[in-house]
Amino acid sequence: MDMENEVKRDLLTESQNELSIIDIYTILNVHRKIIIGFIGIFSICSLIVSLLLPNIYSSSSLLAPSNQNDSLASKLSTYSSIAGFAGIELPEASATPSQEAIEIIKSFKFFVEEFLPNIKLEDLMAVKKWIPSENRIIYKKKDFDVKSNSWIRDVEYPKKVIPSDQEAYETYSDIISINEYTKTSFVRISIEHKSPYIARDWANIIVTRINETMKDYNINQANSSIMFLNNYLDNTNIQSTKDAASNLLEAQMQTLMLANSTSDYIYKTIEAPIAPELKSKPRRLIICIFGFLIGLVFGVTAAFILDLKNNKARA
Repeated sequence: MDMENEVKRDLLTESQNELSIIDIYTILNVHRKIIIGFIGIFSICSLIVSLLLPNIYSSSSLLAPSNQNDSLASKLSTYSSIAGFAGIELPEASATPSQEAIEIIKSFKFFVEEFLPNIKLEDLMAVKKWIPSENRIIYKKKDFDVKSNSWIRDVEYPKKVIPSDQEAYETYSDIISINEYTKTSFVRISIEHKSPYIARDWANIIVTRINETMKDYNINQANSSIMFLNNYLDNTNIQSTKDAASNLLEAQMQTLMLANSTSDYIYKTIEAPIAPELKSKPRRLIICIFGFLIGLVFGVTAAFILDLKNNKARA
């Protein structure tokens, strides 16, 4: 009998401790001013933040790998066995020319040697906002003085007054995105900037420079190989190796012809970059909704904490 009474008391205590929907509604209603206050504060803050954030525009280019380059790669792989027989080693094709180009674009070397010389450093590191009506860039006054065209940043080591290549490369890595579509092998290169025109121009620069860079590299490699193979043919009397070297020489000559016959050496442009009229970031509505939800969570939490303290005080 005592056991049954004890179980009943425990069940009664648990039921008293559980909050019903009516209890929750009552708590929220009593502390509604606090909840509304939290929602209002966070909503206003998120609105202010969203309005202070500058518009970011994204310009992209859709590219297709050049068929000429693919055919060249397949021919060189065909000659790899012949090259081995002649005592000449060719690199194994572990990646497509397009995949190699993507990694080059992302590299620090490409940024320093091919991208940075073709842009203004202040457009990368010191832009505050873009004025659409005037198509004019406003720079951060504390970083760059437009009148003297000089950097005036007050920074501490390891940063320098004039941004270093490494610091600028970090910004470059943040604004560029490259997507390769596995089913079609198409590649989309996108650049983000506060000015849609700069975003468009920089996307064009990257496509142009990667084509020129890889073309020049392969031309130099082909010329070196041709010189080597010609010298090899002059100094060997073994007919089998001479035949192999002749085939390799033919492949290298084809490399030169393909490289010099087109400007779209690695990529041909399917969709050229444009200066977008609409921003890609920030998504101000999403920021405001997020601020509202955070305020709601904090407000409800504060309401339950206050109710718990009041109950303890009454007890």
